[in-house]
Parts: sequence; structure tokens; C-alpha cells
Amino acid sequence: MNPERRSVLQAMLATVLMPATVSAQSDGGETLIRINIPGPNALPFLPIELISVLNFDREVGARLTVRYQPSGIHAIEDMLAGNADLAALGFSTLPVLHANGKDVVAISPLSGRTIPASLLVRKDTAKTVRRVADLKGRTIGTSTGSINSKTYLQMAAQLVLTAHGIADNQVRWLPTAQNWQSLSGAMISASADAVICEEPFSSRLVKRGLGSVLVDLSDPAVAAKLPGLDHHRTAIATRRALIRNQPEKMELFVRMLRRTLVWMQATAPEQVARHAPVGTAEERLEIATLLSKFPGIYSPDGRFSVPQITATDTFLRAALPNSKLAAADSLIDDHWAGRRQ
Repeated sequence: MNPERRSVLQAMLATVLMPATVSAQSDGGETLIRINIPGPNALPFLPIELISVLNFDREVGARLTVRYQPSGIHAIEDMLAGNADLAALGFSTLPVLHANGKDVVAISPLSGRTIPASLLVRKDTAKTVRRVADLKGRTIGTSTGSINSKTYLQMAAQLVLTAHGIADNQVRWLPTAQNWQSLSGAMISASADAVICEEPFSSRLVKRGLGSVLVDLSDPAVAAKLPGLDHHRTAIATRRALIRNQPEKMELFVRMLRRTLVWMQATAPEQVARHAPVGTAEERLEIATLLSKFPGIYSPDGRFSVPQITATDTFLRAALPNSKLAAADSLIDDHWAGRRQ
């Protein structure tokens, strides 16, 4: 095996994690809040990565630490194990986790109405896979969950496949993480014929000549044909037990998140990208370009949207038609975030 391929495959297996901190307070006396998110550098979770960079956590007397996980399901299961206070993940996964006896509740939305996700085929298979129906029998890379729940992206992929007559068991699923190393590795190694992923990774796969877009979920024409796609994509979740025991953490986090979301709305994409925790000028330009392209990717004010809550139930009924799940609204505590019509 050549060194490049070996390093790619090793990166696919690696999970980027910051060390967990067990103290309830930082050395400076601020309230320590730990959150798990998919990543690093997955665009839907950028506001959370910006909080500490902008010192918005210190403004409210807290210190936020971010720990990266391969998927939202991994993020919340690690949180449920007591290793974090909060997790950011697909809101639609919470009813599934609840049905499996998990103590989960959303305290704030993160996403807006734009879903920056695409189903891409590997560049060298694009000539034979020209439509979704051609994926039957193929291998699709996506972030995967556990026995307790499928990830949001796997649900979205199934929704697209079902709309084109392909059942869940008519494709092979390859576990990938929600980061560049894993997704690019799946394409370079030819382990996957296609992947479903979000920005900036989907645009980067195209730019690097590794993939070709088959379905763009941010396209309004595509979204109009898929039930419930105007739902809350991402939410911040925690345990009800933690809300009872440490409600101050919920209040502080929602304040700093809302501060960040409002700042992003009022700030030019180029300036937002300048603060993004990425390593190169090329990556900053990439973020600025995508923020300009997707102005509706984030919640404008951190409040739950009643129509989007309803759309979440529609999405779940379509993605998991045989499941009996609690209404999404029953898994929300909007005491701090509030809601709007």
C-alpha cells in the first residue's frame, strides 16, 4: 500500500477529539460548558466553533470547550455518557433516540431553512451513475449512527433513495465521519461509489475532482419534491436531568449562541470567515463563498420555528415510515430560546 493511500485510510478511521474536562469551573472562575459537535469544520456547526474565538462565552461568564465527534449520534451518545453537557446534531434524530429510551431534549435550534447537503458520486463513476436510480447495489458513504439511531444524513439519504425507488437494503452503507479526511478518503480509496455530505466538504470534493453532484438538497426545486425538507436540520440537545440540575448552563449557552447567530447575520461573510478556526487562506475563502451562497443556513435568532418543528415530523414520517415516534415538539424545552411562528 502506498504511503498516500495508507495515510488516507488512517485518517478515515481517526476521530478528532479534544480532551474531556471534568471540572465544573475553569481556573478563571467561569462556568465550564462542554459541547460535542460533528467535525471539525463542518459548515452547519460553524457558529459553535466561533463562540470561543469571538469570546462570546467569556462575555456571559462561561468557558465553552468543543469536542469533535464523527457524527451527531456519536456526539449525543458521548454526551449521554456524561462526557459533555450538550451536543449538536440533527433535530430529527431526537425522536428516534427517545423511542429507544434515551433522555434527550433540544434547547435551541442552530440551522435555518437551507440544507447545505449533496449526494455526490465518485468522479470516475459519474458516467455510469447518472441518476439516483443507478445507485442500486452501490456503496454510499455517510455518517452512521448506532443501534439506537440513524444519523440525520443517513435519514436524508434514505429519503432521496426512496423518492427514486431504492429501498434501504438495496444499497451498501459505508461509515464515514463528518470531516474532510474521512469523506475524501472514501472517494480516493474508491471505498464508496457515492457519499452524502454537507458543506464545505461537498464543494471541496467537486473542486478537487473527486466527486460530482447528483442531488443538491439546497436546490429549492429538489427540496420541494422531498417531504419536510424545510425542517430544523440541527439543534442543540442535552439531558432533561441536566436541565433540572444545572439550568444555568442552558441559559448561558443559549445566550452565547444567540449572540453569535445575531453577529453572523450582521457581519459580512468575509469577516465571519476571517474568524473561522481553519488553517489556510483557501479554507477561509471557501467559507466566505459558501456563506454568501447560503444566507439561510443558520437560525437568525436562535428561536425555534413552529412551521419547521411541524416539518420535522413530516420529514421523519417520510424517512422512517414504519416508526412510531413522539412528536418533535414534545422533545423541546424552549424556556431559554423561545419560539416564533
